[in-house]
Amino acid sequence: MAWLETWFNTGFLIDSITWSWTLGIYLAGIAAAIDAIWNGRTSQGTLAWVIALTFIPFFTLPLYLFFGSRKFHGYNKARKSSLKVLKQLHAKQELCAKAHPSNQKSNTIIPLEALSRLPQSEQNHVQLLINGEQTFTYIFQAIKKAKHSILVQFYIVNDGELGQRLQQALIAKAKEGVSVYFLYDEIGSSSLRNRFLTPMENAGIECSRFNPRKVIRRLQLNFRNHRKLVVIDNQTCFIGGHNVGDEYLGHDPKIGFWRDTHLQIDGPATLAAQLSFAEDWYWAQQKILDLKWQAHSCEHNAKALIIPSGPADTIETMSLSFVQLILSAKNRIWIATPYFIPDLSVMSALQLAALKGLDVRILLPKKNDNAIIALAMRNYVSELRVLGITFLQYQQGFMHQKVMLIDDDLSYIGSANLDNRSLRINFELNALIECEKMATEVETMFLHDFSCSEIYPQNNNLLVSLAAKAARLLSPIL
Repeated sequence: MAWLETWFNTGFLIDSITWSWTLGIYLAGIAAAIDAIWNGRTSQGTLAWVIALTFIPFFTLPLYLFFGSRKFHGYNKARKSSLKVLKQLHAKQELCAKAHPSNQKSNTIIPLEALSRLPQSEQNHVQLLINGEQTFTYIFQAIKKAKHSILVQFYIVNDGELGQRLQQALIAKAKEGVSVYFLYDEIGSSSLRNRFLTPMENAGIECSRFNPRKVIRRLQLNFRNHRKLVVIDNQTCFIGGHNVGDEYLGHDPKIGFWRDTHLQIDGPATLAAQLSFAEDWYWAQQKILDLKWQAHSCEHNAKALIIPSGPADTIETMSLSFVQLILSAKNRIWIATPYFIPDLSVMSALQLAALKGLDVRILLPKKNDNAIIALAMRNYVSELRVLGITFLQYQQGFMHQKVMLIDDDLSYIGSANLDNRSLRINFELNALIECEKMATEVETMFLHDFSCSEIYPQNNNLLVSLAAKAARLLSPIL
C-alpha cells in the first residue's frame, strides 16, 4: 500500500501547487484591476479591464502587462528632475513669442497653447513635403548644411538603403565637429543592431534607445515614442509621418507606393520641437543637452504651434487638440489618417460637425497592415457615414499620412493617428500651421489624393458587420 500513499501524497502536493498558482493569479488579477481603476482615463476601457482581470485573469493578465497600463511615471520624474533647466527653456520660448506677438490670437489657438505648454510663434517658413523622396531629399540637404547640432528621432529606423544613407550623412557631420544625437524607439526599431549603431558611436554620435536599461519597461508594448523629428541648428525642424525605411520611398515590392506627408519648418517654432527632443533625451539618458536656444525668425508670416503629447501629460493632449480643432471649424474638416479608431470625444466632435452641415471628408487607406484595425474601422465609418460624413479609400498604395485641414487657414500635420494608441498612449508630435498659403497647398494635396480614391464601400455583409462590431470592442488596446 506504500505506492497508494505515495500517489495520494503526490496528488495532494500537485493539487496544493495548482491551487496556490490559481490563487496567486487571481490575486495578481485583482491587483492589476486596482491599477486599472487607479490609472484608467476612460470609464469604458477601465471597466473592460476590471471585469476581464477579475473573472478571467489567466487570459487577460498577460495582455494587461503588455498593453494595459496608461501611466508613464518615469517620464514625470524625468521632467521634475530637469524642471529648472526646462523652465528656463520655456521662458526663452515665451520671450521669443512676445517679441513677435500675434495681434489677433483666436479662441481656437489659446487652449491649444495651454496644451502645448508654449505659445504660438510667428515669422516661420513652412514647406509642405509630399512623399518620401521629397521629404528625405530636404532632410539630407539640411543635414549637409548643419553647423553645430543635429537631433534625429524616429519611431522606426531600418538598416536598409535609406538607413545607411542617413547613417553616413550623420557620421560625416560628426567628423566635422557637429554635435549629433540619435534617438530611436526600441520597439519600433527592434531590428536595429550594433552593426548599424557602432560606426555612428565610433564617429562621436550619441545614440540612445528611448527606454535604455529599463528591462521592466521593455515588457510594456505601450509608451512607444512614435515621434518623427529632425532638428538642425535650432532653426530648422522636420515633423510628419515618415520613418526611416526603404518602404517609405516606395521600394518595398510587397507594399508598393507609400503615400505620406511631412513638414519642414524654419523659424522660432523649431525651439519648441527642440525642447520636445531635449525632454525625451533627458528621460533616456538623464542628461541635459548643451544646445543653443536663440530664435531665428524668417521673412515669412506662417504661425506655428508645436504640440507634443504622451502618457506623461496630466490631460489627454492629443485627443483634446483634435476635438478643439474639429469644434472650431466653420466650413470644412478634411482628414487623412491610416488608422481611424477615434475615442468618444473625437467621435462626438465629428458628429457635431456633421450635424452643423460642415464639409467633412475622411481619407483612409484601402490597404491596411492590421486586419483587426481594418475591421474596427468599418464600424466607425458606418456610424458616422449616416450623418453625412464622406469617407474615401486611397487606391494607389498604402496611405500613411496624418493630416487635417480646418477651413482655409489651419493645417495640422504630424505623427499622430486617429486611434487610441496615438490619442492616449504613444508619445506623439504634431505641428499646427496657421497660414492661408499653406492651407491652399494642403487643399491641393488633398484634392489630388481624393482623385486617387474611391468612396468607402458600403458594408452589406452581415457577418462582416458583426465582426466589425466585435473588433471595435478591442479599440482600447488597438
